[in-house]
Amino acid sequence: MSRLRIAIHGSPKRDDEAIALEALDIATALTIADINLGSGDAEIWEGDRRLARLAKLGGEHATFWRVG
Repeated sequence: MSRLRIAIHGSPKRDDEAIALEALDIATALTIADINLGSGDAEIWEGDRRLARLAKLGGEHATFWRVG
């Protein structure tokens, strides 16, 4: 089973500053992104294939995800 990589971008204006974390499955990848992303975007990768691009939207207490 291959690991997934979560690339977290702190701000849409600063895509060059990303951190990457690994997860064993998609549920864990989404949890990692939720915990580590205050605002901005994240991408979930399996090898060289992007599975999803995530954007955390909403306010401080009513956040939701846009998945592309």
